Amino acid sequence: MSDDELDAVRAQLIANARQAIADTRAEADATVAHISALIKMATGERLPTGRPSVMDAQWGDLDRMAGQARAYLEAVELIRRRRLRGDARTLGQLMPSLPEDVREQIADNLVKAGLS
Repeated sequence: MSDDELDAVRAQLIANARQAIADTRAEADATVAHISALIKMATGERLPTGRPSVMDAQWGDLDRMAGQARAYLEAVELIRRRRLRGDARTLGQLMPSLPEDVREQIADNLVKAGLS
């Protein structure tokens, strides 16, 4: 197979996977909505069908989000200090080249940020 043919096969695989993911999410959303409707009819209770809106956040939620944002920014600053200008590596590619203590600090902050 030529490089162009391999690229076309790769592109088609990616497109098929994206469509399968979208279809699966749509089916799951429909199932959740159906279950929620059944419970509403049977009990009068309305179950949440998705992630809560940020507009429903209470002060404790906002405090938690602020802490997560601070941790995320700290991770980004640690990365920026060690990344060379124009470096196109992903974080996963960059991490092994960093000192162990820096990797641990970045990982800890990403966990605190709720990203890992």
